[in-house]
Amino acid sequence: MANISIEDMPAAAIEDYVSQAREFLDASHSYLAEDRLHQASEKGWGAAAHMAKAVALAQRWEYETHADFSVVLNNAWQQIGDDRIRALRATANDLHGNYYRRKRHLNAKSIAADLESVAELVEMLTPLTTP
Repeated sequence: MANISIEDMPAAAIEDYVSQAREFLDASHSYLAEDRLHQASEKGWGAAAHMAKAVALAQRWEYETHADFSVVLNNAWQQIGDDRIRALRATANDLHGNYYRRKRHLNAKSIAADLESVAELVEMLTPLTTP
């Protein structure tokens, strides 16, 4: 295990969240290709949630509960000033909601488009992961 100073801990945690977001996004596409739509959706949601956690940590915003996802994304929207963030936030939440749906109600093409939206969200949030 590498020695990390107290000062480096937030930076390391931010890096971990960003890395995990990108891993989840990659995994979501693999699950989609395997027609594992619930898993693809959850990994897409996970990518958005971990990126939001990275932003929250970097910006010193609270992220303790699922509800804080929307608060962080609303803060990011105000800081970045791009209205698209609001729609992308809703898309990520829709992916999370797919977990509770029966497979016959899931649409692979729609999930694929939603995963592309999450990829866009991850990129839009990246500048806010620098403290």
